[in-house]
Amino acid sequence: MKLSRLIPALFAVAAIAITTAVIADENHEIIEKVMKEGLKGDESPLAKVLEGGASKDDTAGLAKLIKTMDGTKAPAGDQADYDKKVAELIAAMDAVAGGATDEKALGRLDKASNCKACHTDHKPKKKD
Repeated sequence: MKLSRLIPALFAVAAIAITTAVIADENHEIIEKVMKEGLKGDESPLAKVLEGGASKDDTAGLAKLIKTMDGTKAPAGDQADYDKKVAELIAAMDAVAGGATDEKALGRLDKASNCKACHTDHKPKKKD
């Protein structure tokens, strides 16, 4: 291959690698923010919603935060399965934010927000 063809090809590969890294970082930041600020812990907004102790504004804020995960890429595992889980979490949260606070709606949200169900399939394994 001539040098005049090789250099543009190398730049194209580098651009793709950089773009992929930036997208991965953005996805990680979004997912981490939702987990830490919305879903994690006994005092989290999610815990308050599930216990019935969250205000309408807090519930709406959590729904908005969760929606930021829409369109993110699976950190690991099958993208279609990840998209399905994110869509169900968003739908379950939207139903509760829309006023459905009965046992069935809260149970759906509790199931959709199950950390282990998502982490098992989509959390990258730690490197030794």
